[in-house]
Amino acid sequence: MKARHIPLRTCVVCRETSAKKTLLRVVRTPGESPEIRFDSTGKANGRGAYVCATLECIDKAIKQKRFERTLGVSATSDTLTEDLRRAAEAVQPAGENAL
Repeated sequence: MKARHIPLRTCVVCRETSAKKTLLRVVRTPGESPEIRFDSTGKANGRGAYVCATLECIDKAIKQKRFERTLGVSATSDTLTEDLRRAAEAVQPAGENAL
């Protein structure tokens, strides 16, 4: 039986390559007034950027404005940080964040 292809993506912060399903996708919506939002399905239309599902990478991405630079938008929404944090906490057990 032939092995199934697993799509790989790169985190915009740590530059580590991982399976697409393990990363969180942020998408810039197409149109005249683009906005950046969290894509929970991973299939929304628009340009996408990926970040690891860790609070460390999410915080660095917001602080260093990685999404703005990668997606070519001047600002992100305030709800983006909250949505990404909620998604990361849902992926990882509570005790795993504190090493």
